[in-house]
Amino acid sequence: MVTETQHPEIRADARADRRTWFFFGLFMVASFFEKSLSDHDDLVRAGSTHPNLPWLSQATSHLVILAMVPFITFMLSRFPFTSDRWRQNLAIHAAATVAFSAVHIFLMVWFRKLLTPLVFGFPYDFGLTDLSLWLYEYRKDVLSYTLIAAIFWMNRVAEQKAMEAEAARSEAKDRHRLTLKSGGRTFFVTADDVIWAKAASNYVEVVTPAKTYLARMTLTELERLLEEAGGHHVRVHRSHIVNLDHVRVITPTGEGDALIELDSGDTVPGSRRYRERYAQTA
Repeated sequence: MVTETQHPEIRADARADRRTWFFFGLFMVASFFEKSLSDHDDLVRAGSTHPNLPWLSQATSHLVILAMVPFITFMLSRFPFTSDRWRQNLAIHAAATVAFSAVHIFLMVWFRKLLTPLVFGFPYDFGLTDLSLWLYEYRKDVLSYTLIAAIFWMNRVAEQKAMEAEAARSEAKDRHRLTLKSGGRTFFVTADDVIWAKAASNYVEVVTPAKTYLARMTLTELERLLEEAGGHHVRVHRSHIVNLDHVRVITPTGEGDALIELDSGDTVPGSRRYRERYAQTA
């Protein structure tokens, strides 16, 4: 018998969605009370004979939106905003807002028509033939769909990045290799091959005997991976890391700073702040 196992990325999306559901649920509860209380107070000030009507109106709207969140998460899974298809999928999501709004309006109106006579004793009339009401509700529903999709998508992206970071740490610890993303590709570089590295804006230049990689990561992230890999790399400057096995000469420049010459012929600065880390090789 073959046991079906989910892909790690699918499990990561599920974890992200569970976490997002919790906070989104809290947000919807807060939104329900805020809108209901505000509308209730407005009706009281206006002298309405039914100031509690907003509680039913907001409850039906919020509950239907909550019930339709799985539709949005399904659309995100089926039509994700990947780099190669985000334009096509954005158009599909734009069309999905029409379906989302139509279902939201129909179910919301149905619940109100069912419950308003029972609770307040008079019929509910939405005005389904009034196009302006549909457009008014659609504008709000487009915003709701967009916000919900954005929240769930951003949490999925964050979970995927966390999963990739954990995989990179495991690769460094178990196989002594660095996982470097450069130019749309992923390179696996033996930690001992890294001679030195320096920060370059949102990237890190990683220098090896064979090639220099421009990896999208921070210098601190690279430093942690090198530590996991068990290399002889140390931070010698806030923007530089060197492999101590490749240090040839350390020349003081005054006030505790230094120039570190490597056997590759490169020279990198050494800061007095990190002097204890590299002075042992002098």
